[in-house]
Amino acid sequence: MTNKLLEIVKTESTTQKVIAGETFRPKNPFTRFLETIGLKLRLILEETLLKSQINRFYLIFGGHIFFETLRTACQLDLFTLLHERKSLTREEIRKLLNLEDQPLRIILLGLVSIGLLKKRGDKYSNTLSSHILFNRHSKRNVLAYVELQHHAMYPALHHLLESVKENRNAGLDELEGKGQTIYERLEHNPSLEVIFQDAMHELSIQTNRLLVEAIDLSHTKHLIDVGGGDGTNIMEFARKWPHLKATVFDFPGACSIADENLETHGLSHRLNTIPGDCFKDEFPKHADSFLFSHFFTIWSPDKDKFLLKKAYHALPKGGRVIIFNMMQKDDETGPLSAAVGSPYFLSLATGEGMLYTSKEYETWMKEAGFSKVQRIKLPIDHGIIVGIK
Repeated sequence: MTNKLLEIVKTESTTQKVIAGETFRPKNPFTRFLETIGLKLRLILEETLLKSQINRFYLIFGGHIFFETLRTACQLDLFTLLHERKSLTREEIRKLLNLEDQPLRIILLGLVSIGLLKKRGDKYSNTLSSHILFNRHSKRNVLAYVELQHHAMYPALHHLLESVKENRNAGLDELEGKGQTIYERLEHNPSLEVIFQDAMHELSIQTNRLLVEAIDLSHTKHLIDVGGGDGTNIMEFARKWPHLKATVFDFPGACSIADENLETHGLSHRLNTIPGDCFKDEFPKHADSFLFSHFFTIWSPDKDKFLLKKAYHALPKGGRVIIFNMMQKDDETGPLSAAVGSPYFLSLATGEGMLYTSKEYETWMKEAGFSKVQRIKLPIDHGIIVGIK
């Protein structure tokens, strides 16, 4: 017998375990009691004090898994199905989606665990958030944004370490074509550009009502939306302010999409586009307001300051510049939306942007020459900074 074997040696008073030549006596009842109490205390500690931290760890550690679970459900149109049928059993879902039971069970487990589905008895139904965000019938759905995350942002974030070390958007290597930003590469990836513009459209729908409600354009004659994409912002403004003329100033690909939208909605008689590069081409001189909506996060502080000075010189006296964006807290401690969004601008978009603080925007505006600067706080971690010349 080797010294690694376990031998049970019975004596008159006790049982001894001989392991590797050492003798261990059974634990006395008091020691076993203490260990039992210790286990119970650990369970209580886990259930009360540590549960939220443990769950947060799983959400972080399994973030890619939970996202792909969500994306799979979106592609299956599961949330729309549950919207239409109210609630269904797993067997009913399986038959309607023509799936095997085991894979479906895995997806449903994930969705219930992260709070995107409710399970009562044997029936599944949407939560309020999934009903709004992932149901195809909802006007506020973000299904295109889910696809953009899957096709562009997740592959790019594989290069985050490289991007941090080299201070560049290393994730851009995932996209074909020429150009140093995602916006230039989209010109060479038509299918991805459609997904991208659809996602930006969804983002605008989610938030532009906040902008439209918060900004008074009753005295504005002509608004330039720099980086205005598909024209969603200026169309919303035009519907509220019938006198307003507005222009999208963006790359040619975005302007062509915007032109189609303006024509479709019968607004091309007072809304238009000007293709151009905001860093190389002159800003139009006939505008009395410039809007930068979800735009300054793309660029470095130096480039944002350059654009503010450029807008200042293009505006007449009394003209305004408006920054609308998710904002980082002034003390740089959050919110989560800023922490989620910023790595995208580093690793894919341009390699130089992030979500900045309201205080930074205010400082940059004053440095550009704007004498009166106003901060407007909005829901969904958004804010508006207005500067008047």
